[in-house]
Amino acid sequence: MKKLSTDGQRIVNEDGEQVILNGVNLVCKEKAKGYVDPCDESLFTWFHEQGFNVVRLGLIWDGVEPEPGVYDNEYLGTIKQQIKWAEQNDIYVFLDMHQDLYSLLYGDGAPEWATFSDDLPHVVGQIWSDAYLESPALNRALDHFWENTPATDGIGLQDHYAAMWKHAAEFFADCSNIIGYDMMNEPYPGSRGQEVFGTIIAAYAQSVMGMTEVDMEQLSALWFDEEKKQEILVGMADMEIYRILVESAKEASQVFEREVLAPFFNKTAAAIRSVVPDGFLMLETSYFANMGVESGLELVQNNKGMVVHNQVFAPHGYDLVVDTEHYEIYNQDRVDLIFSTHRKVQERLNIPALIGEWGAFSNHPATFELSKSLISIFEKYLWSNTYWCWCDGFKDSPYTKALNRAYPQATGGVLVGYHYDYDTDILKVDYVPSGGETLIYHPRVALISKENVVVSGADACQIEFRPFPSSESGIVAIIAPQAEIGITVTVGKPPLELV
Repeated sequence: MKKLSTDGQRIVNEDGEQVILNGVNLVCKEKAKGYVDPCDESLFTWFHEQGFNVVRLGLIWDGVEPEPGVYDNEYLGTIKQQIKWAEQNDIYVFLDMHQDLYSLLYGDGAPEWATFSDDLPHVVGQIWSDAYLESPALNRALDHFWENTPATDGIGLQDHYAAMWKHAAEFFADCSNIIGYDMMNEPYPGSRGQEVFGTIIAAYAQSVMGMTEVDMEQLSALWFDEEKKQEILVGMADMEIYRILVESAKEASQVFEREVLAPFFNKTAAAIRSVVPDGFLMLETSYFANMGVESGLELVQNNKGMVVHNQVFAPHGYDLVVDTEHYEIYNQDRVDLIFSTHRKVQERLNIPALIGEWGAFSNHPATFELSKSLISIFEKYLWSNTYWCWCDGFKDSPYTKALNRAYPQATGGVLVGYHYDYDTDILKVDYVPSGGETLIYHPRVALISKENVVVSGADACQIEFRPFPSSESGIVAIIAPQAEIGITVTVGKPPLELV
C-alpha cells in the first residue's frame, strides 16, 4: 500500500495524490473478550466493499501491559492479525490507545496497578460519561496519572505509558498499512474538569436563569437529574446561549491542554518515534472540545523545541444527547458549531484533520438523515473520518446506509470539492489535475458505464472501471492531463441527462 504523509492541510500518498480516508472504529473494550473483537477477514472484506479505506483500531493499556513493565505479545499478536486482514483488503489502520473513565476499574483503559484512587468512592452516573463529573475516585486516579505518580516499581505512570506505546509501536513496525498513532482517546483533565464544568454551569445560571449568585452544588445537581437535564438541553438549543457556554469554558480547558496535555503528547510521541520514525501523530483534544469548546491544542515538539513532521488533528464531535435516545432534541446547529470550531483549530495548526469519532448512533430511523448531515460537513471541509463504531447490528442500521457513499479516495491533483447525492447516486468532484490517477469509490460501479462518467474541462481522459469481486461497488479510475485550471468529474447512475 502507498505510504502516506502530510502536506499542509492535506493527506497525500507517495505519488502526490490527495487522499481522503473514510472508515470506522473497531475497538473492543471488554476484558472478557481479551480486548479483541471476534471476527475474521470477511469483516475487512465487507469494510472494503463499503468503501472504507481506514480503520481506527483500538488497543487497551490493560491488555498491552497487564503488569508493570510486562507486555502481552499474545494480545498484540491478535491485533496484528486484524491489521494484516486490513492490509489484504487495501485498508489503512491507525492505532487508538483507548480509554473511557481512565481505568478498567471504572470503564476501560489503564490496568488496576496504574489506578491510584486513594480509597475515594467511585460514583456511577446515569450516563456512563457522567462519572467524569461525579466520581471522586476516577478524578483522583486521573490526577495521579497527569502528575506522573510512581507506580509500585518506582517508575512514573506516564513513563510507563510512553514505554508501553514504544513497545506496541515496535511490535507493529513491520505492518506497512499502519499510518498513525492516536496517543490517547479523549484525554480528560481529572479534577481540573470540575473547573471547566463549573464555568459552564455558572454561565448557564447567569445567562439563562438570571442568577447573580451561583450555588454550584445545586446547579450541578440539575445536570444529573435526567428530567431536569433534558430541560437544560432544550435551553441550550438557543445558539446564542450555547456559544456563551462553550466560550466560558475555553480558557480552563485550554490551560489543561497547554500545561498538561502538550508535555504528555511530546513525551509519548518521542517514545513512538524512537522506534518508528514516520507515521501520523494523531492529536486528540481535551474531552470538553467534543461539545464545541475551542481547543488550545499545540503541535508536538521534539526535545529541541522543534515541531515534528506528520501530525494530524483528530478531534471528536458529538451532540449533547449522545448515548441517549433523545433524538427529538438533537440539535444540528450545535453540531455545526462543534465542527466549525474544529475547523478553526485545524486552520490554526495547519495540518490535516481526521474526525476520529462521530455518530455513536442507535438504530433509530432518524440516524440516516443525521449521518448524511454530518457527512456533508466532512465533504465541505475535505476531512477524513472514522465513524464510531463497529458493533453488532451495524450492517443493518439506518446510519450504515449513509456511510456507504461515493467519494474520491485519491485525487490526482489538488482536490477542490466534492459532493455525493444520495437520491441520484451521483458524485461530483472538482479538482486541479496533476496528471496522476484519481480513484473514485462508488457503491454501485456495476451499474455504471462510461456514458455515466462525464469529465468537464479536460480532453483525452482515461477512464477505467475496477469492480470489487462479488459486489456492486468498486473504483472508477480516471487520469486527466495536467492543467492549471480545475475540472469537474461527474460519476453516477441513472444516465446524467435524466437528472
